[in-house]
Amino acid sequence: MSRYILPLFLALLVQLSHAQTRFRVTNVKVTEKDRTITGNDAVADIRGSEGDDRLVLLDQDGLWVKTQVRIRTHNSNRSSVKEGAVYATFEVRMKVNGKGDRRTVQKVFYAEQERRATITEKFTFKDGINVRVFTVSFEGQLE
Repeated sequence: MSRYILPLFLALLVQLSHAQTRFRVTNVKVTEKDRTITGNDAVADIRGSEGDDRLVLLDQDGLWVKTQVRIRTHNSNRSSVKEGAVYATFEVRMKVNGKGDRRTVQKVFYAEQERRATITEKFTFKDGINVRVFTVSFEGQLE
């Protein structure tokens, strides 16, 4: 029994010692004409320094907005500026009454630059002659 405890304890320590990257999404707003709906703040927990996570930003009245956050680093032998770059890719998905659309946005943070971004995307949904235009915006910060 005791010979199993030590390896399990060491495995737990290794698991806890891995760095965790967080991307905090705040100030979520969905605007249609004069109507603004405030969404949920969320945190994407990414194990290690690279990876991805999915977040639900808004889900009410037949309207939902989800995003997938992917964090990647760049290895370059030729450029010290690119060597320290962190790429944050957002796939923003929106669905209104069963009709969906998506947008992909990539932000690049170099070296000691503040790792904060504001994402704003416009979605257009057509139903016959009716056209609804939504603007989705949120702020994100890499921690």
